[in-house]
Amino acid sequence: MLRRAVDLDGQPEKRQPVLGAFSVAGYPNLRSGVDAFVTFAESGAGMLEVGAPVADPWLDGPAIAAAHSCALRAGDGVRVTLETVRRVSARCDTPVVVMSYWSTIQSLGPQRMADVLAASGAAGCLVPDVPPERVEVWVAATAEAGISAPLLANRDASYAELGDICRTATGFVYAPAAAGQQTGHSAGIDLDGLAAFVQSVQQFAPSTPILTGIGVSTPELASAIVGRVDVSGVVIGSPLVRSLRSGADSLHQAAALVEEFVAALAAGGAP
Repeated sequence: MLRRAVDLDGQPEKRQPVLGAFSVAGYPNLRSGVDAFVTFAESGAGMLEVGAPVADPWLDGPAIAAAHSCALRAGDGVRVTLETVRRVSARCDTPVVVMSYWSTIQSLGPQRMADVLAASGAAGCLVPDVPPERVEVWVAATAEAGISAPLLANRDASYAELGDICRTATGFVYAPAAAGQQTGHSAGIDLDGLAAFVQSVQQFAPSTPILTGIGVSTPELASAIVGRVDVSGVVIGSPLVRSLRSGADSLHQAAALVEEFVAALAAGGAP
């Protein structure tokens, strides 16, 4: 299956910040979850981030953690993730990046996991907690499979650790907007601190796009980030997951929310 590349830079003179739209595979169920991702794409999201359900999503706050639990009640997290990616990739051209914890990668083994993700149509797989001693193995496996291996740049990492992660990541580097927080954080973001951290990332990986997320709770905040911080885009998750549990009109609400964030990014990133 042809995989859609994650192109976050494009033509420099036409570059606009991309919106990454996250939800958990199989939430609220397989069919509705697929429809949600397709709707996100149709509403302007430039990347779809599919969370692989796990029992202990340590980086995720209450809204996304509850979505993981809901999705796991329907069955195996790897199976529902691969099926979600297959169905979404068949219905839209927007690149799909899986977000998976290392425990899931271990369940099949790095090379096997990379291969089945590639076969399903994934463009990449972001793993926020790859053990340092396994990073090279994982990135080599994804390269062999033909997909990207974005990595999370820990805000608390040492200078050496940050350099290793940034230089090794492929596709993009994920720089948390809110330091030391889980997803769903809504108490604001230190924009100056984020800008300084992103500059540090760029020193190590000047040609690798940087995405930010975690704590980007409103369109206004997303606009402020891209107006102040040199990132290629913003990923949102908790606002979308919360909207998907809101009842019969949930998909319409989620679509409207994506459109609001896309418009805010365009305004914030305008010269």
